[in-house]
Amino acid sequence: PGCVQRPRLPFAVAATGPRGLKLAARHGQAWVTTGDPKLYENGTPEESRAALRAQSEKFTAACAEIGRDASEPDRILLTGFTPDRTAPLESVDAFVDFAGRHAELGFTEIVVHAPIPDSVFDVDPKVFERIATEAPAQLA
Repeated sequence: PGCVQRPRLPFAVAATGPRGLKLAARHGQAWVTTGDPKLYENGTPEESRAALRAQSEKFTAACAEIGRDASEPDRILLTGFTPDRTAPLESVDAFVDFAGRHAELGFTEIVVHAPIPDSVFDVDPKVFERIATEAPAQLA
């Protein structure tokens, strides 16, 4: 059954492989990725960006395959799972640099986790708040 809400609730599809990318192209108002799982533990940020570029190109191809304008769906990167881990949240400048590099790859949104003590998302809450309040103006 379809969505009962009209207009339809935006639907984002998280995918890293070919089948999921095709589903995202066909049904999603957005595509979400966490990067290449093979690089999470031992990859470098440069390898991660290359893998994200390749995923983005495959998503563009999946859109073209069905006649969809590839610029229509948002492209969302969920952070915390790339080799950068929490490095983008160490300072406002680090985040702006990270976001800019990924915008160059076609990502329209960056999702960051709120700080969670004693976890992989254990970052300084004050820096997190500064990023949330100061970075958007620098990225505009």
